Amino acid sequence: MRPRSLIVTATAAIAFAAGCGSSSTGSNGIESKSGAQIVAAAVAATTHQNSFHFVETAGAGSSGVLVVGDVGSSTGEQHVTIHDGKKEGHLTLLLVDGTAYFEGDALGLEGFTGLSATLSSEFAGRWISVPSTNQGFSTIAGTLAVKTAAAQLVKLPGTLTRGRTSTQMGHATVAVKATQRSSSGSLILTIYVATTGPALPILVEGTTKATGSSARSISARFSDWDEALNVTAPSNAIPIADLQALAG
Repeated sequence: MRPRSLIVTATAAIAFAAGCGSSSTGSNGIESKSGAQIVAAAVAATTHQNSFHFVETAGAGSSGVLVVGDVGSSTGEQHVTIHDGKKEGHLTLLLVDGTAYFEGDALGLEGFTGLSATLSSEFAGRWISVPSTNQGFSTIAGTLAVKTAAAQLVKLPGTLTRGRTSTQMGHATVAVKATQRSSSGSLILTIYVATTGPALPILVEGTTKATGSSARSISARFSDWDEALNVTAPSNAIPIADLQALAG
């Protein structure tokens, strides 16, 4: 049993609401750079933060995912809600002292980890621990620590084209459009990066489409830069190796 990535598989472009965390009013100069340079600057600026908050949505029709997370330098917390028609699943992910943890209801576990319905029901509501040596660790912890989250959530793939400057969520920004097409599908996303203070991402939005499937909308927002996080490891967590043994 290997935990699946969430929206990272669709480039994980996350839209983050408001808050550059800087009082500077002068231009940082990125609006004159290329699309690739602007995105690289946004990744670097995010990496230099101690923490940030994000809210991400992705979906099509009555199916989708909502992720609300707080990412720190070495700790993090995410709350995931999975919508599948009229059904709703929940999952919480933590990163504490180099170990990842997750806990969810049956639908949340089955949708996120790929566990069978039987095992998902059996382990619903119980914390599972994932050490850094486990192959599933990077999938879970990747968007829970600043350095890895910056690369997964801010760095966009494909052809990057600089767009116009505009005001987004009260911030002066420059847009970069990311376009990627292949036989398996397509991706069209726009990231808005602050043009004053640090070149932090403000908003990412767009669509992804797998061949033969409906387009999925993506939206994400960043805020609360450099705020203190307090994440505590759960007690009596079950080692993920125990689940993997049962899952075969």
